[in-house]
Amino acid sequence: MTTLRDQQLAWLDHIAKSGNITLTEIARVSGLTPSTLTRFKNNDTDGHTLTARSVKKIEDATKVPAYEARVKPRIQAFSEGEATPYVVDKTTLNPLEQSLAETISRSNSIDLWRLKTGTIAAVGYPAGMVVMVDRDEQPRNGDAVCAQKYDFRRGTAETLFRVWRTPYLLTASSSEEPGIPEIVDNENVVIVGVVVGGAHIRH
Repeated sequence: MTTLRDQQLAWLDHIAKSGNITLTEIARVSGLTPSTLTRFKNNDTDGHTLTARSVKKIEDATKVPAYEARVKPRIQAFSEGEATPYVVDKTTLNPLEQSLAETISRSNSIDLWRLKTGTIAAVGYPAGMVVMVDRDEQPRNGDAVCAQKYDFRRGTAETLFRVWRTPYLLTASSSEEPGIPEIVDNENVVIVGVVVGGAHIRH
């Protein structure tokens, strides 16, 4: 039989893994003494459990319901800092835009994004370009990809455009310093599609 202590430990482990944070950090953001949760985890001799007050503080700070160890917190805010979704102007006579419209009409897996940064410029996709992202394509080493980076503690997600080098996402800027690599763990960082083409569209 699963005890209350076991449920609380599984809950804390879920929060830590989903948010990529330590028990000490969970305690701090919850307004608890930093060592409260590490002491709780290590003190397994007498069946000690967290108080209802401590549980409520952790719930309020992390937005993860008490003892929930399977369902991730709901993402409440979405950042599109590196690109914005591109909507095709179907009334234009621009042949490139007409071609994109035709591509979108024939596929349920293609998304269009206009790049705002040069994070994949060195592999042919500079800022300002409209790129096609295929959600059904499997990424290979060296591919430019679209990814999502989740912060479950804050309830936010960020769209990234990077180059995939197993197991990392790397920036490929033609002028800036290399960025910090992101490890794709399919929990906090997930590849959602492969960049399969791009076009410069004049407006």
